[in-house]
Amino acid sequence: MAKKVAKNALYNSSAILIGNISGIIITVFLARALGPVDFGIYSLTISIALLIISLTDFGINQTVIRYVSDAIGKREISLARGYIRELGKIKAILAVIVSASLVLLSDILSTNVFHKPDLSLPLKVVSGFVLFYPISGFLIGIFNGLNDFRANFVKSSTYEFFRATTIITLVTLGYSVVGAIFGFVVASLASLLSLAILLLKKYKTYVIGKAEKIDILRVLRFTGYLTISGIAWTVFTYVDSVMIGTFLPAEYVGYYRASYTIIGAVAGILSLPVVLFPVFVQLGRDDLKNAFNRVFKYSAMIAVPASFGLPAISKEIVLAIYGPEYLSAVPVFWILSFLILRSAVGFWGVIFNAKEMPEYPVKVILLGMALNILLNYLMIPKFGIIGAAIATIASNMVVWCILAYLSKIHFDVFFTPSHLLKPIVASLVMVAFLVTFSPTSIVEGVLMILIGVAVYFVTLYIIKGVKKEDLKYLIALIRK
Repeated sequence: MAKKVAKNALYNSSAILIGNISGIIITVFLARALGPVDFGIYSLTISIALLIISLTDFGINQTVIRYVSDAIGKREISLARGYIRELGKIKAILAVIVSASLVLLSDILSTNVFHKPDLSLPLKVVSGFVLFYPISGFLIGIFNGLNDFRANFVKSSTYEFFRATTIITLVTLGYSVVGAIFGFVVASLASLLSLAILLLKKYKTYVIGKAEKIDILRVLRFTGYLTISGIAWTVFTYVDSVMIGTFLPAEYVGYYRASYTIIGAVAGILSLPVVLFPVFVQLGRDDLKNAFNRVFKYSAMIAVPASFGLPAISKEIVLAIYGPEYLSAVPVFWILSFLILRSAVGFWGVIFNAKEMPEYPVKVILLGMALNILLNYLMIPKFGIIGAAIATIASNMVVWCILAYLSKIHFDVFFTPSHLLKPIVASLVMVAFLVTFSPTSIVEGVLMILIGVAVYFVTLYIIKGVKKEDLKYLIALIRK
């Protein structure tokens, strides 16, 4: 199991790394090429599109992973076909409806809701992205349900190549915001076609042939809860940007998303829950508990120093990537860095979904979403984008703690406190070291980070946060 998880994690992390590197390059290019105002319009358009895409999901991607994985574990291929076909039809219909609706409502949204007429054309263009991107996400769900994460790498490579080349070419030619948005349309279509070809070539027997009738009521119940959860999480992720765009000038959306992009890049690379979902589906209670303890320890070991260390060098990162005109993003960077912890050790929702109990995380996420909106409403007018960042961290912390408590009650799955506390202690020592230096170049900054990492792991070893048996286990896993 460890070997399988490690291999899938490598593919998934590589896919995310490619996406994040490309995302940072594109963000830096657009931030400099468009300027704060146009970059704010671009950021607002993409935020709206990703928010609307949640209406095409309805938990379908997670549902296909869960039930295809369960069917394959029982060696029922015809049942897996049934899940793929029925859920695929629903996904395609929703994508078409939502994309068409965005085109029809673009003028109303830009003029009457956001009071930014320049937003109308970008919203029309981004409707193509809203159509193609969700369907490619469904195909990824099929691959992941078959415990194949290599497709994630294929999708990311294809998507980012076409996104970067199209955006840079069109913006350089003078197409500005519309050219940047069109890059998303081209990239989503290209990745969709590449995944469809790969699926038919590698797993033709899982999509072509006689399909067994599925228990549609059981699936709809699960999908219904995940629908609410998916919409809530999307609102959680993008409502701050939308509300900033409502209360403040467009450039503040750009400052906020500039920080969020870097934090999201690091968090995505360190995130393991998505890889563990199909594995958790097939694990019994004791195996689930043992697997969770080990993976939480190693995830926290990496995520904690990242969330503590990045704020210490946030000014240097922003200057190097975006330039001095984006220094207003630094305070937001300090606060949002702690989202890395949620991403890396937020296994609770995955466990409940794997065990077909999605109603618990849904209720908690709805509570967190409502809290997030309320805090944004109260804090953005008073504290600006710093208030939005505080609202995001506070609401995420509430969700994490409640789900951790419920996981302890229902599955007896809970983290060992020392697995979190010892990395925090070692991280504080590392931060104390980092703040004593002021690098004057990128080379000095990289050297400082490497020394800080060494300080962290030496401290962690001294306080027995990592032991010899852990090193032996990891070395053996890498050899396999």
